[in-house]
Amino acid sequence: MPPTPRKPKVPPTKPQRRPRSLSRLDFRSPADGAWYGARVAVQRGALRVMYEEFLEEEDEWYDPAALAAASPSSAAREVAALRARFRAASTPLDDARCRDLRAGAPLCVACPLDGDLLKFYDAVLESVVPAAHGIVDGEERCTCRFTVRWTDGPRAGSREEVGVEQVCCVKPSPVQDPVLIEFLDGVTKLLGDGNSGGATASQENGAVAAAEGGVPADAPPGFYRKFGVGRQQE
Repeated sequence: MPPTPRKPKVPPTKPQRRPRSLSRLDFRSPADGAWYGARVAVQRGALRVMYEEFLEEEDEWYDPAALAAASPSSAAREVAALRARFRAASTPLDDARCRDLRAGAPLCVACPLDGDLLKFYDAVLESVVPAAHGIVDGEERCTCRFTVRWTDGPRAGSREEVGVEQVCCVKPSPVQDPVLIEFLDGVTKLLGDGNSGGATASQENGAVAAAEGGVPADAPPGFYRKFGVGRQQE
């Protein structure tokens, strides 16, 4: 899925260093419910979600230490909710493959908002209005129109006609990122084993938890402890 800018940002004076991540994923932001391209890494025992083409201050951090005060059932629900926010990266609809789409196909579509802002939300294809394709710079260009019904976002339930440049195809394949799977499965196992202390889960994932009520002195920009839809800034 193409990265979607929220607001224009002034680039930092020095390039921000990014930890390596194995694969690109789609991540549904808890802030606005939109889908963004992202990569993940585990640092200091916390899962770091790194939005593509955003500054490090925009990263999401999910630290098992934030689950320490939650009941086992509540903690398990939060882990499951986080898992559901990831999926395999959607791909832009190829101009030459528009005829392959069928009514009912799940899509991720760019939704124009105020101020020329585009955000990607889920939709379902209802119909295709075919049109003759053109050739631009030797490449086929689709001019068909696609009627979609939004299933998420500010226009959920409404219909809209969009062009091929707004459409991405949702992949049915499960997430295969080993970093994400190992982190979520590890936290789930610890919760199932009765380890209610979130700090224990954090340590099991290879980092030393910060002292209660504090953030590590060497924490990177934007670090905070978070899980589920709530935010804990320290």
